[in-house]
Amino acid sequence: MHKRSLLVLSVGLILILLSACNYPRETAVPTEPMDIIRTAAAQTVEAMTTQIAATNPISNLPTATVEVISSETPAPTQTQQPAFTPTPTVVCDRAGFIEETLPDGSDFVPGSTFTKTWKIKNTGTCSWDANYAVVFTGGDAALNAPASLPITTGNVAPGETVLISMNLTAPASVGTYKAEFKLRNASNVVFGTGDYNKAFWVQIDVVSGSLDLAKNMCAAEWSTASGILDCPGKDGDSDGYAYLDESPLLEHGGEDDEPAIWTAPEKTTNGYIRAIFPAQKMPAGMKFYSVIGCAPSETSCDAKLSLNYREPGGALVNLATWHEVNDGTINRVTYDLGALAGKNVQIILIVDANGSASGDKIHWLLPRIEP
Repeated sequence: MHKRSLLVLSVGLILILLSACNYPRETAVPTEPMDIIRTAAAQTVEAMTTQIAATNPISNLPTATVEVISSETPAPTQTQQPAFTPTPTVVCDRAGFIEETLPDGSDFVPGSTFTKTWKIKNTGTCSWDANYAVVFTGGDAALNAPASLPITTGNVAPGETVLISMNLTAPASVGTYKAEFKLRNASNVVFGTGDYNKAFWVQIDVVSGSLDLAKNMCAAEWSTASGILDCPGKDGDSDGYAYLDESPLLEHGGEDDEPAIWTAPEKTTNGYIRAIFPAQKMPAGMKFYSVIGCAPSETSCDAKLSLNYREPGGALVNLATWHEVNDGTINRVTYDLGALAGKNVQIILIVDANGSASGDKIHWLLPRIEP
């Protein structure tokens, strides 16, 4: 070949090679099927996004941001609202129960006439006068209660208390009886005690055959010269006390399995303690029984014990008196109550200090009235 022709051919080949080096390279094609699908989807979305952005200006606005809270990040808590406290309702007629005589379950002989007393507080905003009354509202029996009984003959202002006493009668049949009462205002509106209009009541057990004075201990009114005592009282109280002991250690040093009432007069010279039991209609053929003695540790014990009675509203009548000192022995006492048969009487036990009362602690073991 001619040298010029060779030169031209060489230059042409060089131009073709340079041209090939500047040509755009193709994207590698995925070899896996799922890679092919993902690549196609991505290219489609990219193309659509480019087209929307070119034709719709809204797509160029900033996008909304969503905050994601992981399970490890506590969610923000709501502020706790303060508890709602209702404004107390102002009520004209409202009452509150304070205390009573005759604990529930006090024993009575059939036909006995007795007095129940409640202490009630005026917790309303209106005063009570003689137009306010106590009325029977339900229960097993009315116990011969009056249809209505004035609360007071005077005036009971808001915040004051009043004692309401009612004479009642035990039914003729043995059993447990409950009578419920509420108050009634001058407009004949009935209301009870507390926020829920509760009744107050008396509940008794009518028994026959015997009367257990130890069981009925707190049905009695216990008193000294210092005033009415709590029942049961506290051992060692200088104002005097009485309490029940189910396993007493008696003066002779033996422990008994029958209940005893421990009594101590007020700690003064010639002090005394007195128990007035509720009135009972005394059956025929009854006797008083007990075992008396000093506490074994009280070596200076020296007192007089007496059994008495009175008809309600009448004078106290002495039936028997026993002198007790700590000599290491106990005394069984009995008194025939036959002369009281058919009468409604209150049994009264008294312990009088014989001089100093410092060592006087006396037991009445199983005091009772029975044939």
